[in-house]
This record gives sequence, C-alpha cells and structure tokens, in this order.
Amino acid sequence: MYRITEYLIWMIGSALAVSAWYGWAVSREHGGRRGTEAALVTLALGVLCGAAGAKAGYMILRADLISSAWIQAMLRTWEPDTLSFVGGGAGVCAGVALGAKMLGMPVREALNTFAPMGAALAGLARFGEGFLGMLGVGEYLEESFFPLAVRFTWDGEWFEYYVAVFIFEGLAALAACLLSLKHGKEPDRFRRTVFYLCLPQILLESLRMQSISWLFVRCEQLVCFLICEGILIFYGIRSTGKDWTRWRPAIVGLLLCAVVIIGEFALDGKISMPDGDIPAWLIYSVVGLFLAWTAEEEHRGHRLLPNPLTE
Repeated sequence: MYRITEYLIWMIGSALAVSAWYGWAVSREHGGRRGTEAALVTLALGVLCGAAGAKAGYMILRADLISSAWIQAMLRTWEPDTLSFVGGGAGVCAGVALGAKMLGMPVREALNTFAPMGAALAGLARFGEGFLGMLGVGEYLEESFFPLAVRFTWDGEWFEYYVAVFIFEGLAALAACLLSLKHGKEPDRFRRTVFYLCLPQILLESLRMQSISWLFVRCEQLVCFLICEGILIFYGIRSTGKDWTRWRPAIVGLLLCAVVIIGEFALDGKISMPDGDIPAWLIYSVVGLFLAWTAEEEHRGHRLLPNPLTE
C-alpha cells in the first residue's frame, strides 16, 4: 500500500522548498552568496543526516528487539515503518548545525534561523504520510470525510474510513511554524519551536494506529514528553522566579504526564467507570486541556528567564 515513488517526490520537493527558504533567510543577514551556500549545504546534509537519524532513532527505540528481527529491521532501509520521525527531525537539525560549522556560521544563530523552516518541513513530512498507506492513520470510523478521515478501498468493491491523524499532525507542525515566525527575534527561538513541535505530539501519537511501542508505551510519545519536560526543567533552573513558583511549569508538565498515563490505561480498558468504559473523546479532551495548560506555563516560564535569553 506504500506509494514510495510519490512519497519520495513529495519529500524531495519539500526539502528543496525548505532549503530555498532557509537560504533566502540567511542571505538577508549575510548576503546572497552565503545564502546559496547555506541552502545547498543544508539540503545535502539535512537529507543525509535526516535519513540516518530516522533509522538510528528507530533502532535505538527498538533496542528491546536485539535479535534477528532487530537486524532485519536495520537492513530494511527504505521501509517507512522502520523509521523514527523524531529521530529524522533530530538528524535534520544536526545537518543544519554541521552545515553552519562548515560555513563558519554560529550554530545557535543557524538553528534559530532554521527553526520555522524545520517546523514547516515537519508538517510537510506529516502530510506526506498520506502516501504511506495506513502508517499515519488512527481508528476505524463507520463513515467520515477528508480531511478528518481517509478512505481505503479494498479489492475495488468495499471501503473503510480511518482517522487522518497525519493531517492533524501536519497542521500542528504548521502551527508551530507560525509561532516560530512570531518569535523570530528571540535568541532561543529554536528551543521554543522544538517545544511546540513536541507538545501536541504527546496527544496525537496516542491517536495513531501504528507506532513504535514497548508494550503499552508509545516510544515517540514518551520522547516528545521528555523533550518538553526537559525544557520546562531548564526554565526552572534558569528562572528569576521566587521559591517554588520557578518550578511551576515543570510541575504542570509532570501533571500532564500523569494524566496521559491514566488516559492510556483508560483507553486500554484498565480504568473504567461503574457503567462502562470512559469515552475516548472525554479522555482526549482532558489531555488536550492539560496540553493547553502546559503551553501557558511554558510562556510563563519563558517570561521569567533572565534578560540575555528573553531580550
């Protein structure tokens, strides 16, 4: 069901567009020639490091399979279900940083410049999962319509609808791109963009039918939470706030973790109400509210950072 050719064309076009955007942004600061160099070097290194990071991320997250199956997965280079989206994103960022070093640009400045482009690329990559069969979909629906769901036709006679999770993930990444553009003058724009890429994924990863998992633990959901919580803890360490309030964002992040864990158990039927299972829409609504609260706390924590970070 994978339409690999169409997927690769989509991803190549997306990489070219994002690299050109990045080169234009660099040229505004350092001149046209430097922008062209940055675009070409970032395109080459971003593709190589992104592909390597996607495979390496999968192998690390599936280290529990150290066996013949683990080795077979390592050798299945181009199969999308043996790649990590988070690992791919980290690889692209590593490619940008390496390219900046090669061109003599400050790495932090390059990553801050690339932040909205990286978020846009993440969104385009998510939309591209529409070419990858059922990899980016959620639960079965009796009936629906695009873009809320995608329809799969079987044997040309009957069809089924599944939640188009990849569309929601793509839109969330584009929202992070817009936020990154809004915070363009902040010296820690890259860090905040990563936060807002990862935060909605804590919920959206739970909607996916296929994911990298250890038993009931969705690995990339966990990684995204750890990244967000790490940033909130950093705010607590650097904060100018008083007493325990400096740690309030990190504490809210831990509450979010607890709610997500309880929600996952409830979705699995291990926690229920006296009259039956807890509705999925209610579980996701509660998680969504805690995500919004965590986002608000991130803004609050950022405002309490010392001037060198917030100027």
